[in-house]
Amino acid sequence: MPVNRWWSGDPSERYWLEITNRDDIGTNLLAPQLNDRGEDYWSYSLVRQVRPGDLVLHWDKNHGPGVVGYSHVVGEPFASTITWQSRGTYGRRRGDATPEPEPAWEARLGGYRRLEHPVTQTRLREIEPRLRVLRDQLAEALGTPLYFPFVFSDRRPLRAAQGYLTKVPRACVEELPELLELRQTAISEPDEGEAAAPDPTEAPSSSPRRAASTGFARQRDARRRRAVERHAMDMVMSHYRGLGYDVEDVGDHSPWDITVCKDGVESHIEVKGSTLTRAAINLTDGEVRHAESVPTRLIVIDQIELDSGLRCHGGRWRTWADWVPGREELVPTAYSYPLPGGGFKGPPPAS
Repeated sequence: MPVNRWWSGDPSERYWLEITNRDDIGTNLLAPQLNDRGEDYWSYSLVRQVRPGDLVLHWDKNHGPGVVGYSHVVGEPFASTITWQSRGTYGRRRGDATPEPEPAWEARLGGYRRLEHPVTQTRLREIEPRLRVLRDQLAEALGTPLYFPFVFSDRRPLRAAQGYLTKVPRACVEELPELLELRQTAISEPDEGEAAAPDPTEAPSSSPRRAASTGFARQRDARRRRAVERHAMDMVMSHYRGLGYDVEDVGDHSPWDITVCKDGVESHIEVKGSTLTRAAINLTDGEVRHAESVPTRLIVIDQIELDSGLRCHGGRWRTWADWVPGREELVPTAYSYPLPGGGFKGPPPAS
């Protein structure tokens, strides 16, 4: 049966859910190519649909159950093998014979992170009515099957789908403040003009949200972003001057932002500012390479207030000393692309 690739053409629809009881969560996606009847099975075939940079939530059947963490896809899917015994009805029919290796689909994962606030099955059942509405709206707009991650019934409360890999609509992710880090990891330019995102420890608002709204549109006013960045820089520089350091803004010509020096000891500082509650930040390749080779301090000032006159106030400080970003945790959100030869010189001709 052809896959309903309803997410095709929308780069923000990059979320998946692995439903598993495996111990090595976050290592890879791995599923047989065929089910026990020798047929294609939608949940296994979806492994072939993931792409590098997609984000995979992990539903742990053994602990919770619920969503305990997430990873990102680090390569294209490929043909592999799996030695596996189905635990479902068809698996039981095969008996206790020792399973043999069989063809599989695999996609490697990296950067596994446990959620600070796991999304438990109980938590999802609290918002089941909203999730039902989202599913119905998406099914009407995009067709079926949706490969939705949750199953609803009039006889039983919400539970995870009966499958291995499912597709998580962006609208579902946005319903859960606990997944703020995941949402901010999935985008490259959050809108600093938006209100601060909710704290995952607080109760969610009861007001309905539009399924198509992300709350993180591309920044439309570069002046806002520059004002926020300048405010964060000025706060950090003022702080270090007050401590008796010599301070220099080097961001225009160096892969870090501020150099401070005291008693002959020089330190480098990377500064990030945001009006949002920041659970993830954007980094350039130069910033990463520099922090890997030179001791660097990361300072993030988020929750900055920005008024209509582009005046900034306040902000929450967080500091990471001896900061080194782990390569395995970096999620691609932008690329540099060398243009190929052969481009037509001049405007395109009339067709």
